[in-house]
Amino acid sequence: MNTKGKNRSVQRTQALLKDGLTELMQTKPVQNITVRELTDYVNLNRGTFYLHYRDIQDLLEHLENDILDEFIEITNAHQPQDMKGKPFPLICDLYKFLEKNSDFVKLVLVNNQEQNFMNRIKEIIRERCVNDWDEIFANADPRLSEIYSSYVLSGCIGIIENRIRNGTRQSPEELAHYTEDIMLNGLNVLK
Repeated sequence: MNTKGKNRSVQRTQALLKDGLTELMQTKPVQNITVRELTDYVNLNRGTFYLHYRDIQDLLEHLENDILDEFIEITNAHQPQDMKGKPFPLICDLYKFLEKNSDFVKLVLVNNQEQNFMNRIKEIIRERCVNDWDEIFANADPRLSEIYSSYVLSGCIGIIENRIRNGTRQSPEELAHYTEDIMLNGLNVLK
């Protein structure tokens, strides 16, 4: 078998395990999920699982790191000087990312599982907000930047939670427009 085929096979197996774990986590806490239960659920043998991961916690860490890496990649693709104070492209891409990973996001935001992961996401966003606003608004009071980043972060998370809890179907573009409008009106505080 060629290397490409092996890589695709490995990627498919890992995706199957990650998706299966996410689905099982919707029914019970991750600490109550066993390797046997997961492999039975996704129709793989346990030996296949152990070729890729040490245990369920290791699989969860890989899942979280994959999501965080993609999240960071998206944020790094949008530089403040390119946005010129118009955050719509970044926000829209982040909402699309969250929609793509909605099952896991639901576990974190609504079911309150994996709070460490949520804290890591919040820290990435907070740092990015403060750094971007410091670059866009050179004379901004750092205390106001910190407060404003907390405000925006809480608002964005609230929008996502509301969408998940109520099943509203606004597109990522619509949500990004709402968020940008709120953010830009609030930016007057930093001027």
